[in-house]
Amino acid sequence: MSNYLVGPDKKNLFGRRSTWDFDQAIEASSDGDVIEIEAGFDPFNGQNNQSIVITKSITIQGHVENRENEHIYTNTIDGIVVKDGATVTLQNICIQKNTDKSNAITVRMGSTVIAEDVYLINKSTTGTNYPIVYISGNSHVQLKNVTVGASKISDGKHRIYVENSELTIRNSWICAKVYLKHAQFLCHKSQLEYTDGCVLNGNEQSTIQLISSTLTGGKILSKEVYPCVHICDSKLTCQDCSINQPKFDMALLVLNSQMTLKGGQVDSVSLDHTTANINETLIRESFAIENGTQVTGNRFFILGRDNGKVNLYIAGRSNIQVCHIIFGQISNPNLKLERNVDIGKTALDYYQYNLNNGTFVVDQTNHYISADKQGQVSYFGKKPALDRLNEMIGISGVKSEINEFIAIAQMNKQRKEQGISSDAMTLHSLFLGNPGTGKTTVARILGEILFDKGIINDQKFVEVSRSDIVGRYIGETAIKTRKVLESALGGVLFIDEAYTLANGDEKDFGREAIDEILKFIEDHRADVVVIFAGYTDRMEKFLKMNEGLRSRIPNHFMFEDYTPQELIEIGWNDLKAKNYIVDKTAYTDLVMHNFNVSHDHSNGRWVRNLNERLIRKFAVRVAGQQGEDLSAIKQQDIDAAML
Repeated sequence: MSNYLVGPDKKNLFGRRSTWDFDQAIEASSDGDVIEIEAGFDPFNGQNNQSIVITKSITIQGHVENRENEHIYTNTIDGIVVKDGATVTLQNICIQKNTDKSNAITVRMGSTVIAEDVYLINKSTTGTNYPIVYISGNSHVQLKNVTVGASKISDGKHRIYVENSELTIRNSWICAKVYLKHAQFLCHKSQLEYTDGCVLNGNEQSTIQLISSTLTGGKILSKEVYPCVHICDSKLTCQDCSINQPKFDMALLVLNSQMTLKGGQVDSVSLDHTTANINETLIRESFAIENGTQVTGNRFFILGRDNGKVNLYIAGRSNIQVCHIIFGQISNPNLKLERNVDIGKTALDYYQYNLNNGTFVVDQTNHYISADKQGQVSYFGKKPALDRLNEMIGISGVKSEINEFIAIAQMNKQRKEQGISSDAMTLHSLFLGNPGTGKTTVARILGEILFDKGIINDQKFVEVSRSDIVGRYIGETAIKTRKVLESALGGVLFIDEAYTLANGDEKDFGREAIDEILKFIEDHRADVVVIFAGYTDRMEKFLKMNEGLRSRIPNHFMFEDYTPQELIEIGWNDLKAKNYIVDKTAYTDLVMHNFNVSHDHSNGRWVRNLNERLIRKFAVRVAGQQGEDLSAIKQQDIDAAML
């Protein structure tokens, strides 16, 4: 190992120079050598804004002085480019760029840079920022006690860029963005801050580990506000960290990723299609959970702010399995839930907290103190599909059978996930019944339930009739049928009036459609659910048309006709939903009278037609009358609607 001293042109007693020029020392050195820069000497002045290329494994040492609590670097060099698998160690040195579109450190082609007690800065005031550190090609960079100075160019591009490589930061202060693309990143006991964009942006299967660090995002001054931490398609582990970006609703934004939070504090969190585990973390302002996100954990805290924002917002079929969530600030509401989310048995508690320092109050035994008031929960959106099914009027037999059908399908799914052998369940079904008995409505709801339970992969519902799948000439039917079937893959295909496929003689193209359907569902047993619907007697003819139909459609649901009392409830609810007011006794008399004299008993369709008739009579009466109540249906309207 050789040592090279870089310094001003000095000659010894024999007239020989005792120091080296920086570029000459680099060229002369070999693997394992040390290049020391004499205290107070700046090779930067002789580099003419040109980065030096290093392909050897060497150490470059400078000198620092500590004066009155100031850490002064006595040596400055221009940028370096490390490549060809070299390992370069930098110690006690400043690397400075004075031009835009330039890197202080470039590491590529499987190389390594280990920087300890180093200061990186670009002093350009105009132009465009390039990464202050650029790492690519399976390279490795370790920064320890490193400071990256802020840029005076506010373009959001001052960053450490890492692609297909690894970056470790320890005990450092980084005033730039860290951008990761299929990279590994460890940040330990460091401060990261950036005001012109994200502080940390992880993408494309990056792995990020933050430990005992502080990340501070930009101020909320304009419409272009970036999350302090933005993670997408990656894995984040954050332990005992502080993520700061007040008065914003997504200081930590995680999309389609895996996340673990343990301890620490975050101003706000937004999770979208993410799997997260959270324990003992304090969220200072708000927490949004959306689009199928799954959150587990033992306990976390939401302090809240008196700023009109909901403390905890959960939507989009997300699933929360957390033992305990503790709220501080009481707002109205504290918790806003879409009805299709599942929060399991999560306990919600409200504890006293100190407004001045933003901490929860504890008693003499160090236990939290319950708040005098409890927060409120607000619900929005459609009720869960299973609840809507069970709340439907009438069809009690169908509802019971559908619940059994779902229970068996869910059990089979769970057994398969646990590696227990079970017979594959065929989900294809027959819906039999007269018009207006809710076959289409129940089919739609069934599709939602199957999707909610994870039994099918998509919420598609494709509704077709004979004309959509049967062609007019030879060969067209197979093409049309296959196109419809493929469009329903992952979801539900509902074939209304399926018996019409059996119309005509043996040359009818409907038979070709049935053959194509049977072949498709045999080849895609778990990929699509096909529901055939129609009148009971005519569907029997349909089943006899092909020997394979009955065996491949084992689930039969019989939709009963509605009773007059059930029709009254259906019609009454329909009017209320449309904000009409009518005396229920008078409306009951209307339904019973018209039902008894009508030859059309098309169930729900019949009562909806009756309501349309009633509303028309009401409209005729109030037309042109000033000051008439446009909601109140009167007895004379009832009388006019009677047959």
